[in-house]
Amino acid sequence: MKDRWVEGNVDLGLLSESVERFFVENKFDAKLERGSSGFRIEAVNPGFRVKVRIFGVPEDFAVEFVPSKKSRGFSSIGMMLAYVASAFGGGGLVLMDARLQEAVGAFEELFWDHVDRQVEELRGSARVKAGE
Repeated sequence: MKDRWVEGNVDLGLLSESVERFFVENKFDAKLERGSSGFRIEAVNPGFRVKVRIFGVPEDFAVEFVPSKKSRGFSSIGMMLAYVASAFGGGGLVLMDARLQEAVGAFEELFWDHVDRQVEELRGSARVKAGE
């Protein structure tokens, strides 16, 4: 999922650091990288892996939350095999996938609540460049 903010003058470096801390506080191993197109945070725990991108400028930026395919559920072929397996007593795979999806959804909700609070707290935090 991706969300966009316009206006606010938010320091994207501070926002990225806050997102990285959020993952660490929630027992993920997290790594923050700054690139030419913005910031990227990769976070992983035993349950799933997430990639977050923060990009744009302080007055117009986006945050993207992308769980890995492993945490988004089975591929269509894998899902078909799981349903076939459930006919032969392998229904636990489908149930396990449903629980994982529920956990990812709940965690993503916490993530967006955190980002919304941080964006609000960081309004006006970006420095104005000399000459502007």
